[in-house]
Amino acid sequence: MTKHAYLIIAHNNFENLKLLIKLLDSPKNDIFIHFDKKAKKNDFREYENICIYSKIYCYSELKVYWGDISQIYVELFLLEKATKNIEKYLYYHLLSGSDLPIKSNEYIYEFFNKNQGKEFINFTERKVNLKTLERVNKYHFLVKKIASTKGCVKNIYKIFDKILLKMQSLLRIDRNKKSSITMQKGANWFSITDDLANYILQKKEWIIKCFKYTLCGDEFFLQTIVENSNFKNNLYKKSYSDDYNDCMREIDWKRGGPYTYKIEDFDFLVSSNKLWARKFIYEEDKNIILKIYNFIKEKNGE
Repeated sequence: MTKHAYLIIAHNNFENLKLLIKLLDSPKNDIFIHFDKKAKKNDFREYENICIYSKIYCYSELKVYWGDISQIYVELFLLEKATKNIEKYLYYHLLSGSDLPIKSNEYIYEFFNKNQGKEFINFTERKVNLKTLERVNKYHFLVKKIASTKGCVKNIYKIFDKILLKMQSLLRIDRNKKSSITMQKGANWFSITDDLANYILQKKEWIIKCFKYTLCGDEFFLQTIVENSNFKNNLYKKSYSDDYNDCMREIDWKRGGPYTYKIEDFDFLVSSNKLWARKFIYEEDKNIILKIYNFIKEKNGE
């Protein structure tokens, strides 16, 4: 088991996605991409022929909505496809279509060879605060409706959502009150071993039951599983911070939601100790994307 599997969630920003795929192209990588079923671009066959070395598997099975359990469904879907592949992978890396590597493929391989068996997962807080816990302790029935509508209709759903949450608070509803599980939270982007990937899939039924009708449950389910298992002993780091050293991603929430990198960030990114960065938007600043692309392509020996 020496190959790596890249799991990519994409819904737009397809020019960046194409360059991301090209930079990941390697005999040691396979790429699994899920295109949001709502995406305007419906013909994804062109992506299957981008790489020279990597095998690419493209899917468009699910409609994915922000904050909804569909974000968990798509992660589980990609993990299932990758773990059931004839290849067995050393690591599974979850990326978005707006990410780019900021280190060469060989550098990334060497890093994971040196840290083999470690799990790269972000934890944001030592103890999740009560307000944040409401995302998983209360029932959020209207998340999909809010995410899929616009204008006045969206605002009406938001009002109803606040009323429902207020009622639950008055009735002291806590869906996890009787559970002995310790909830944890962090970024949903990860790099995990084959053992953990399969362990997560064994917990699929529990994950769906526990995180259905939650808000941004994709930022809780993996951290919660690891926190309540022996895999917590295998974490690379557990720094409880927003520097993302524990999952080796360069993500800036201080300047944006998250911040979109610009050309002036090039030196900072390529000198970072992280392996990947997000996010990049081709229409906003293609220059930073192309400069990183050419820089990493050269590092890859192309």
